[in-house]
Amino acid sequence: MIMKVNAVVEISARKKLSPLQKKVLEHLEAHADEVFTYRDEELANKLSMKPAALGFTLWTLHKRDLIAKTKVGGKVYFGSHGAIAELHRQAEVTPDEDWFERANRIREEIFSKHGYINVLELLDEVREGR
Repeated sequence: MIMKVNAVVEISARKKLSPLQKKVLEHLEAHADEVFTYRDEELANKLSMKPAALGFTLWTLHKRDLIAKTKVGGKVYFGSHGAIAELHRQAEVTPDEDWFERANRIREEIFSKHGYINVLELLDEVREGR
């Protein structure tokens, strides 16, 4: 049986989920036309959990690439990959690169070129948008 690499990784990531993470992921996948804010009280109530636990769970699922997130109008939204793609399409926004991901990318570029990372130079590059 031939499987794509990302399918193997996703299956592995899903097996390592806690019951709470599975519950949130299943809800997001079942509501693929909805997006939710960090610590969304309505969603937390619907899933019988505290908003703080929901927020942590959403970030964890995103970090494992099981759900997507984006920023629109100054707010961060989480949802299934399809829901976030549809939000981008309807809101006519392009996904912003997360500032932390951008800083890590720049740090890796500097490290691969120079070996040593000068933190002051890294901060200057991030501020200047290079």
